Amino acid sequence: MGDTVGLAEKQAPRVRLGLMNQTPQISLADGSFLVSPTQDLGNLQVSTRKPKAKKHAASKAKPAKRGWKKFLKGPDFWSDLRDFGLIIFGSLLYAATINLLVIPAGLYIGNLTGIAKIILELLQRVIPGIGSLTGVILLGLNLPLLLISYKAVNRKFMLKTIVSIAVITLALSFIPIRQMIPELDDLLTVCLVGGALAGFGAGLCLRAGGSSGGADILGVYISMKHNNFSVGRVGLIISLIVYGYALFTNPPLIMVYSVIFTLIYAFMMDRTHYQNVKINVMVITRNREILPFITQEIQRGATYWDGKGAYTDTDFVVINTVVSKYELIRLRRGVLDLDSKAFFIENNAVNVTGYFPSHFF
Repeated sequence: MGDTVGLAEKQAPRVRLGLMNQTPQISLADGSFLVSPTQDLGNLQVSTRKPKAKKHAASKAKPAKRGWKKFLKGPDFWSDLRDFGLIIFGSLLYAATINLLVIPAGLYIGNLTGIAKIILELLQRVIPGIGSLTGVILLGLNLPLLLISYKAVNRKFMLKTIVSIAVITLALSFIPIRQMIPELDDLLTVCLVGGALAGFGAGLCLRAGGSSGGADILGVYISMKHNNFSVGRVGLIISLIVYGYALFTNPPLIMVYSVIFTLIYAFMMDRTHYQNVKINVMVITRNREILPFITQEIQRGATYWDGKGAYTDTDFVVINTVVSKYELIRLRRGVLDLDSKAFFIENNAVNVTGYFPSHFF
């Protein structure tokens, strides 16, 4: 026993403690022996105290600081910052175009901004001398639609839309309504320039993952639910209300040029935002029902083949397809509803040669 204890003094023992009523077992490099709770071990001391939790708590606090710094330096932070910058710039460009080109020319834009202008004109007939409240009226019209953007799309879309609506409301309220170029009296030129600038500004908001409000929110929501509709088409349908008012309260020429302006605006907006950016998606799943979902619900073609998992040797279906940016949102949701463990591989902004309908109007 003395030789064994002497050997224990030279080698670091590993102690495995079981239950309180069991005998501790000490394992050495050359074997193991049992020690009773009352046996004298000489100089060998066995400690059963629990390690202190201070160092463990401190080790938890440090990763939190490193995580926050990592977030600030990570790609997500700079990507969101770039998106909000695009939204602010696009909103300012849209509002400046409305106050400096569209309204001074007497044109109507076929979205909620046009409806806000109609409401303002009706209020001015009842309350003469009322100032420009287009931005405030537009804000009131957009508030109910923010609930749709939160429930139907996502929280980040709603947050970016709030920023866009706030910037547009402030800009429409503070930018004076006056003709930017007094010599510019050609309505067709105003339609071309104004439609391109306003559509580009609204398209930047959509491209950054937000919306300039109004018909854009409904357009994004409906285009996600129904593949036959695009943001531009929804805007054109809503604009019929505005044109009906313009036809009966203004010269027919104003209504004609307003239609031209809105067509250019809708075309530029749809060409700028993500609906026409193509994404290559590879889906790895076990559920073959995803194939008819892509071909019938998303209305896109797909190529598939059978595969096996390298670790589990499980059978999978590998599906390859190309969709637009907004169709990608619908594709993710639909696939995950059918297979919550599906695996996605996405390649942004690919070029496609062949038949690929844009689903534009």
